[in-house]
Formats: sequence, structure tokens, C-alpha cells
Amino acid sequence: MTTDRIEVYAGPEGSVYGDGSRGYPVRDLHSAMRLVRQRRAPGQRAVVWLMGGVYRQSETLELGPDDSFTTFSALDDQAPPVFEGAVPVTGWRAVRVNGVDALAAAAPAARGRALYVGGERAPRPSFPADGGFLRMESVDGLDPTAGFVETLFDGADRFTYAAGDVPELAEPERVEVVVPHYWVQERMPITSIDRDRREITSSLRSIFALRDDAAQTFARYRLENVAEAFGHVPGEWYLDATGLLAGADGPQVLYLPRADETADDLDVRMPVLDVFVRLAGTGADPVREVRFEGVSFAYADFAEVPPAVPPFGVREDPVLPTDVPFAADVQAASTVPAAVQFDGARSCAFVDGSIAHVGGYGLSLGPGSRGTLVSGSRFVDLGAGAVRSGGSVDAASDDFNRSNEVSDNDIERGGRVYPSCVAVLFQHGAHNVIAHNRIGDFFYTGISVGWMWDYEDSPSQGNLVVGNHIHDLGQGLLNDMGGVYLLGIAPGTVVRGNHIHDVECANYGGWGIYLDEGSSHVVIEDNVVHHVSSQCYHHHYGRESIIRHNVFAYGGNGQVSITRPEQLVSFTMERNLLLGAGSPGFTGTPGPRDLREYTIVSDLNLFWDESPVAGAVLAANGEKSPGVDGRLEWAIVEPMDVEWRALGQDRHSVVADPRFTGAASRDRSAESTEGRTDASGEPGTRRAFAVADDSPAHDLGIRVPDVSGAGPRPVADRLHPLAARTRRDQFARAQG
Repeated sequence: MTTDRIEVYAGPEGSVYGDGSRGYPVRDLHSAMRLVRQRRAPGQRAVVWLMGGVYRQSETLELGPDDSFTTFSALDDQAPPVFEGAVPVTGWRAVRVNGVDALAAAAPAARGRALYVGGERAPRPSFPADGGFLRMESVDGLDPTAGFVETLFDGADRFTYAAGDVPELAEPERVEVVVPHYWVQERMPITSIDRDRREITSSLRSIFALRDDAAQTFARYRLENVAEAFGHVPGEWYLDATGLLAGADGPQVLYLPRADETADDLDVRMPVLDVFVRLAGTGADPVREVRFEGVSFAYADFAEVPPAVPPFGVREDPVLPTDVPFAADVQAASTVPAAVQFDGARSCAFVDGSIAHVGGYGLSLGPGSRGTLVSGSRFVDLGAGAVRSGGSVDAASDDFNRSNEVSDNDIERGGRVYPSCVAVLFQHGAHNVIAHNRIGDFFYTGISVGWMWDYEDSPSQGNLVVGNHIHDLGQGLLNDMGGVYLLGIAPGTVVRGNHIHDVECANYGGWGIYLDEGSSHVVIEDNVVHHVSSQCYHHHYGRESIIRHNVFAYGGNGQVSITRPEQLVSFTMERNLLLGAGSPGFTGTPGPRDLREYTIVSDLNLFWDESPVAGAVLAANGEKSPGVDGRLEWAIVEPMDVEWRALGQDRHSVVADPRFTGAASRDRSAESTEGRTDASGEPGTRRAFAVADDSPAHDLGIRVPDVSGAGPRPVADRLHPLAARTRRDQFARAQG
């Protein structure tokens, strides 16, 4: 084999004067691209072979349309190239701060929001120091008991705190107010504190009313990056921008070592870069076939909080002020930047690599991205999510995104700065595939597809969400989330063969599969959803979706619900297995959400409840009320099995033991490590919902799904045309 492509070698020990040969490599991406640009003819392919080791990167590499047909590939997968956007922090010395012994070292910058110690994200000092929350006393003009929808966008840039709650702050302008509520977390940098009025003012306005969503109280909050709180939690750090706390000139990093850490053995890195690579194409002038193969990027963050600025692509955009920076996006942290940015990317690829320890999203597919593959990679310790795709709402526009694939990736520990992010977010786009990813340890939704509310025309059609393993979401922090979340009219969209479990909300909306406003003409089949705090399947409103051959088990508030019943048929639910433990198959709420208002077709399902409430195995109305900790708790108020069937529902369905052959149990403590990782970092044993040969499920024609293959597939089974790696030319000519 021989080729006409250009080949350039780079290595961490290379030279700025290198000629790019294997014997005399350059030492960074910028130098490699300088040689490629000097040597290539228009349209000629180029490969940058990357030797193993750590490359220090302090400047974003920007690639334009003229850089198309360039591949950056690991020379040896056993010695991967890792590009780091951080610098080591060294020269530690003992200091005493706030009455405790700590360590200090010169900071590489006077601004920064992240520090990594031993490869782990170190926390900044917070108040309260125990990780708890304070409660706002009042917000001018806001009644927290007023209507949810009516007050939703009544945001504010100030609030009153309760007497004694907020300590004296020497540097209040460096403190951020963190407010988790609704389905977002607001991050509000303080500009001033009026002690007489007990009023805190921020440079950013909250996107939503400062109330604790459905709980009808003012919002809870905590203070982050508080100098006075430093010294309470081993492993935390503080950027002393002036050096006064450390008794030094210039910015200092303060660190409170853990018991097993000393100044001599610390491995500390501080990011000084926010974006590693930007493909600067457009739909009309795209970047084509740029590939990253076996390449890792680590340590990047923003020096300051990036404000959220409209338009957000939502219905409220016309009435939101355009000259006001907000403390959060309307949903999904959708404008938070990524560390690797593919804009106008056509047939590009990011395969077999990794993105770790970043302050925002890992990788974004910007307007005009089509036919691009993100596969076989690891995304871990993310400030936001792993992959975000967003383009034009106009399907006829060059900037519309379509035919992209995110598959076989391992995605975990996200939302560390923006917990309202989505692990894999696809806004407007069609014919995309999100398949066989493992997604775990996030605080909001796992996969989100669509960005058009209500019954407006939506371009997000024909998308596939297949074979993903999604677990450990929410963790009790936010609300209104799903393992898989769809939005808008979406004919041709299919959600199939996914394994979703352990989704927990704060007050409401910890769902497994969630079809939000207007979601219609969707097929939901062959999924296993279990152990969620609300319902396994939730339908806000929408029409004529098909729900079949799924296992919905152990929803905390039942297995299936609808927020806004309509006169049209919301969905057809046939041949599903609905398993509860004191939680009915279908649940409603007295009033407009009463089960009697549901317009659905439900039949040939198998119901079972391990601890049934009399008359409430098939269906019941329930209500939420404040519990002892102030959070909302759900309880059955009206069993409706008899009336449900009188309404014509589930006339041929059966209530019977499904006769599972695996370890199906409502008791999480009785399970193995299924869905989580063991000491080696590998997923634990998968839980089985297989049924015996004499199960009544077979008589009903239920195809009990097997999701043992959910999550990343073996390499041999990844057959996307762009998945194959670039091969070295065994007869390559010398270049230089």
C-alpha cells in the first residue's frame, strides 16, 4: 500500500524546529498543522501521527474548511497521546489560614474555577460547610405559593437571606450563590451584600423564580468559593487572588491536604485553557473528514462563569430581555461551551479517545454538522454533559444537523458544575442515532432529543435511541428529568432496547422514559425501566405514540402517568409488563390529571404487585404532600382497578405473577452491583427480568426484552463506516 497523503509526526519530546518526520517530530498540534498547511495541495489528505505521552496545550487549535481531510491519530494505542490544558502547581509551602494548617503555592493565573489533585476534581469551600443548604427568606414581588406556570420566568438578581444565615465575607465578589430548583441549577456570582437589608445582589439574573419549584417555598441555596469556609473539608482548595490570605504577593492556590497527603507528593494541576480544538465550519462552508483517533483531552475549564444569554430556542424567547445575562439556561445547560467543538462538521469523527476533567460539555456538534461519528470513547468527570448537538430549526437550512451518531461510549460522572446538563443532548436534528452508550452518575437527564415545545412543527424526526444503559441519574438534586427525554412531534423516532434504572428527583419528575410537551408518533419498545422515584413511563402530553413490549417496574409513584390528558388518544400501551410494590400500573391525580380523563388504548398487559394495595394494582389516583423533610411524598388516595376496566381499559390484561427467573426485586439492597461499577471500574452484574417458560407473559404475546447487551458493544460489532481506524503506510516515503 502507498498513498499520496501527507504524514507528520508529533511527540511530547519533539522540537519546535522539527521537520515532522518520525525521527524529528514536532511537539504540538499547532506545529503539526503548520507543516501540513505548508505542504498540502488543495484537497490532499493528511495524517498527524501522535506519539504517546502528555502534551501541554495552552492555546485552542482552530481548523477551518481548508484543513479538511486531516486525521490526528495515536501512533500506538498502548501509549495514547494526552493533551492537557492545565499546568502543574508546584512549590508548596506550609501556611496557616483561618486557624488551620494548610498548603500554599503560586497560582498560574489570578482567575480560575477548577483544580485537580491526583487526577480528581477538588471542591471549593462552601457554606454551609456540611454540604447542606440555606433557605431564602424572601424575594421581592414573589409569592412562592402562586401558580407554578404563572411565576416560572419571574427571575430575580437579588434576594433576602434569613438573619444569621450569611457570615461576614471578606471577598463577596468571589462568591457564587448556587440555587438548585426546578430542572436547573442557577449559579449567581455576588456583586454586593447589603447587611442592613440582608440582601444579596448578583451580576446574573435567575432564569426562573427563586422558589423551590413545586414545594411552594422560597428557594434553597448555598454559597460556593467562600474564603471564610476554607479549612473545614480536607481536599478543598481556594484561589487567593491577591495573596493576602497566604501572606504572599500575587495569586496563590490554597489547599487543605488530606491525612495521607504531603507537600512533597502532591500532583496538582490547574486548567488554563477552556477549548482544545474548534472546527470552525458552517453549513454552507463545512469542515470535512477531520478525524481524531485514539486521542485524549484532559483538564480544561472557564476562568469565570459563562452567563446564559438568550435566545435559547424556546417559546419564551420573544419576551425574555436580550440585554440581561442569566444564571442558567432554560433547560439542559444548552449553551454551556464544550472543550472540543465541531461546528459545520461533515463526516468527521472522534473515535476511541477520551475527554476528561473539563468544565463544560465534552464535545459539541454545532450548526451544520452532518454524518459525524462520536464512538468508542470515554467521557468522565465533566462539568456538564458528554455530547451536545444543536443546529438550525429549519430542516432546509445548511445549518440543520442530521445523520450524526453517538455510539458505544462510556459516559460517567457528569454535571459536576452544571448539574442540569444532559449526558447526550440533541436539540434540533433528524435521523440521528444514539446507541449503546453507558451513561451513569448524572444529576439530570441521560439522553434528550428534540427542542420544540407544544404541537408546533418540529424538525426532529426519525431519530433512534437504541441499546443504551442509563443509570444513577438525578440523585435527589433536581426535578423533571428522564433517563430518555423526548420533546416535540417526532414521527419515525424510536426508543428501543434501553436499560434505565435508578432515577431520583428532588420533588417531582424522576422518570425513566419521559415524553414531554407535544411528543407524538413515537415508538417505545423493548425497554427495561425500573427503580425510578416517580413513574417508569411519563407522558406530559402528545398523541398517538406506541408503547409495547417493555418492562416497567418499581416506579415510586406507579409505572405510567400523564400530566395533561387530552381528548385525542395519547398513546397505545399493549403487551407490557408492569410490576409494582405498592405502586399501581397507572396513576393519576384528582382533578384535571384524574385517571378518568385519560384517553388511551391499554390492553394485553401483564400486571403484578409484590405488596398490593387493595383495588390499586391496575390503577389509582394519588396525591403528593410535604413529608417530614419538606420534600413531597406520594400516596394512593383512590384505588380504581374496577373503574379502570369499566372505562374500557385493560379488558384482556392479566394480573398474575410473571414468574421471573432472574433477581427481580424491589429491594435495592438485595441486588448485586448491577448498574454500578466495581473496584476495577467495570459495570457490575446485570439484573435479569427474564421470565419462565410458563409465564403468563407468553400467553399475552409479550416479547419480554433482553437488555443484557445494552451499553457499549464489542469493537467487532461497531460497523459505522467511519469507525475504522487509519492505517499506517508500510511503504511510506520520507517526508521533511
